[in-house]
Amino acid sequence: MKPNYKQNLLDGLNKDQAQAVQIVDGPVLVLAGAGSGKTRTLVSRLAYLIVEHKIDPVSILAVTFTNKGAQEMRNRVSSLLGKNFGTTGPLIGTFHAVSCRFLRQEAKALGYPIHFSIYDEDDQKSLIKEAMRDVGISTKSVQPGAIVNAISRAKAELILPTEYGAEVAYDYFTENVARVYTRYQELLRINKAFDFDDLIINMVKIWQDSPSILERYQKHFRYILIDEYQDVNKAQYIWTKLLAAKYKNLCVVGDDWQSIYGWRGADFGNILRFAEDYSEAKVIKLEQNYRSTKVIVAASNAVMAKAELKADKTLWTNNILGDLIKVVEVEDEVAEARFVVEEVIKLAELATVNNKSNISKRLEIEIIPEYEDRLYSSEKLPDYMIVKRYQGSREALRRFVVLYRTNAQSRALEEACLRAGLPYQLVGAIRFYERREIKDVLAYLRFILNPDDRISFERAILSSPRGVGLGTVEAILSLAKEKKISLLEAVASEELGISGSRYEGLTFFISLIRRLIKDLPKLQVSELIDEVVLRGGMHDRLSDGSKEGSARLENIEELKTVANSRASGQGKVALEKFLTDVSLWQDQDSFDDEKGGLTLMTVHAAKGLEFATVFIVGFEEGFFPHTSSLDNPKELEEERRLAYVALTRAKEKVYCLHTTSRRIFGKVYPGLPSRFIGELPEEYIDVSIVNPF
Repeated sequence: MKPNYKQNLLDGLNKDQAQAVQIVDGPVLVLAGAGSGKTRTLVSRLAYLIVEHKIDPVSILAVTFTNKGAQEMRNRVSSLLGKNFGTTGPLIGTFHAVSCRFLRQEAKALGYPIHFSIYDEDDQKSLIKEAMRDVGISTKSVQPGAIVNAISRAKAELILPTEYGAEVAYDYFTENVARVYTRYQELLRINKAFDFDDLIINMVKIWQDSPSILERYQKHFRYILIDEYQDVNKAQYIWTKLLAAKYKNLCVVGDDWQSIYGWRGADFGNILRFAEDYSEAKVIKLEQNYRSTKVIVAASNAVMAKAELKADKTLWTNNILGDLIKVVEVEDEVAEARFVVEEVIKLAELATVNNKSNISKRLEIEIIPEYEDRLYSSEKLPDYMIVKRYQGSREALRRFVVLYRTNAQSRALEEACLRAGLPYQLVGAIRFYERREIKDVLAYLRFILNPDDRISFERAILSSPRGVGLGTVEAILSLAKEKKISLLEAVASEELGISGSRYEGLTFFISLIRRLIKDLPKLQVSELIDEVVLRGGMHDRLSDGSKEGSARLENIEELKTVANSRASGQGKVALEKFLTDVSLWQDQDSFDDEKGGLTLMTVHAAKGLEFATVFIVGFEEGFFPHTSSLDNPKELEEERRLAYVALTRAKEKVYCLHTTSRRIFGKVYPGLPSRFIGELPEEYIDVSIVNPF
């Protein structure tokens, strides 16, 4: 007997969710509040199209904003249908990943090879500096990072270099940006590379310039689902509109209340205007929250009640009333971190006791080192001189997260965790793929795949311990540019006039690269990494007996593990897939919910996640809301939405902490409770002052 998939797919859905799932054709807007089951609704809709309406899975495209979100959607669809589709299923990925996949097929329309490089922020800065030198702008007068950000914002708005100069440039900085932007794009083309923003903007350009190519994609992807639609920028908005124009079977899901990426070009007005863009659109609201207690939902609604521009909806829940929100005043960031760590230990140990474990074996008392000289005195030690040592499991800490507005606030928290022996994971710290040894290996791999990539060439050859210096590299780059020859031809050219150890170093490098290019078809990516590390001399250089060297070698071993898990097979296809995945890595990808430990992360990084207990630290005027937003109503509104996101990450408990003074970047600032704390309903908060003396 066949399973009743129709009934199974609708089981457990509320009336509004079921309605969103069962609409097949035409535009649909699902306004989904925090914790309202939007992912389940989206996945059920996708599965419903396949099972109930016999839609060919390959004609369905689902786009979201994070790699984790895309992977979760794939897993859920496969689990729901009891089938792992592989290449025969719907295409699910981020805007950038999907666009990159399309560009690999259509790059020739732009005069690019299919094996183009994708530049990260460090690579962009290197190329921006070169562009600045080429147009005569000093890096001392204008910050390269500021130009990178300006160009990124321009691309998010689909503003090309010529348009930037004519329409945007109006002062010293923007006029310089216009000059650099033009040269930067020329250098990208020379290097056969795209930056992150190019993946979107160039796909839009191809579709706009080639109606026949656009129609091919429109016919292929007849059903389109876009998650987190409130976060789309103009480029992504036009991308979506072009692709959906023929059939208009477009379902977008999002929550304008959670739009927190305006600083990178996101415009939540797109979701508010959806019904204007598609007059026949059906609008469904998901307002029932399944995640949080009534107290947390009421507090979140209260913060959003004062928002100037928002969709009309009210979050509600059938969950229990729950604990009051604890508003805690502490002396400074050290006291704040101490309170958080001790509260986490207490709550974790209570959970352990509830699980019938022995708390006395789980908790030890230790004197803070700077007060050890008073250990044997007759006076009783005050509580603030004592730190509780955590002896429990990492798993017990998975329920807790500490959220802060800026990464700089993590230092005091990390120190408190280390002092208490509390395992933690810091999301958004030094990224694995930004470590020096990892970037060195990746530079080799990218240059092997794309021998026109000068940024990767420079990094790879300079990482080789064979006497080749920056002066030699600059001479090679200049010769290649002047003679219009490839980098490998320039390295081998007699015109360089190089001899001795430098010549030997260059000869070795070019021989290694040519050998690896030749051997690439029969090598797996992990084997290629081994060849690079061993033959390139990295292994010998790092095997110096130091802890740092050992740690760097361990990181390279981890890179091989990643390669084995993400890039099966051999040759260019496997290498290209691996390098693409690495290029599209995101902060949130470093969060491992199976790893355990107390999670420390920014509110931005926490979007889409949930925890039993949330600590929001630095809830002060000037920090949250951030000082940069106080004179800008639009940015202040985004800070309000950010506070809403922070509160709604919690299922059971919320702590809002603020200090009377805070030291950051070497300066002490007086503390004033955030205006958002003042907007929490009095009947739902418990206010306390923690005085260490």
